[in-house]
Amino acid sequence: MTLRTIAKTEKSRDLTLFLDDRCVGTLPVKVLPLFVRPFQVQEIDREEAAELWALLKSHARSLLLDYLAKAEHSEHQSRELLKKRGFDKAIIDELIDYCKEKKFIDDARYSEIYIRSWLKRGIGLKLLRSKLREQRIAQSIWEPLLEEMYEPEAGFDTLKTQMQKYISRQKEMPYNKLKDKTFGYFVNKGFDLDLIAGAWRALQ
Repeated sequence: MTLRTIAKTEKSRDLTLFLDDRCVGTLPVKVLPLFVRPFQVQEIDREEAAELWALLKSHARSLLLDYLAKAEHSEHQSRELLKKRGFDKAIIDELIDYCKEKKFIDDARYSEIYIRSWLKRGIGLKLLRSKLREQRIAQSIWEPLLEEMYEPEAGFDTLKTQMQKYISRQKEMPYNKLKDKTFGYFVNKGFDLDLIAGAWRALQ
């Protein structure tokens, strides 16, 4: 089996490993076994390959658990973290399954936190749905949570409050221009056009 190691820079503390020209992940230089000759192409046997594989799994596990300990993250985000480090798909799948089983990764829990965060920022329902889709989480997970957490009356009140503040900042603007500018601003914030029109009428 052919082993090749490369570094992004001369001062890099991590090396990317290739086995038979397949990228299998990164390892810190300080944990490399003695048989590895950095930056050289060499032949290794099955036992040496197995030792490297075990080190790769251990390093990937440490990276992922540290990432999840710092903040809540989705399955997609966790996979992307390991993909960027070049880890083999088999290693990634095994670690993701382990973290989901232990509830370290829970897309429903992540969605609830994500929805609550954006609702506090006062964005519209359309934009919030768009942002949830960008998270690559199944709609069947986040849609029931969104329906439960989003209160139309509270959303309307939030829109009116924001609109009132926005209008107050527009100095001596002609009525039609003010209306067009206000509608455009809140459409971009993801609010439904009928809801915007209702808030506009309520403030007149």
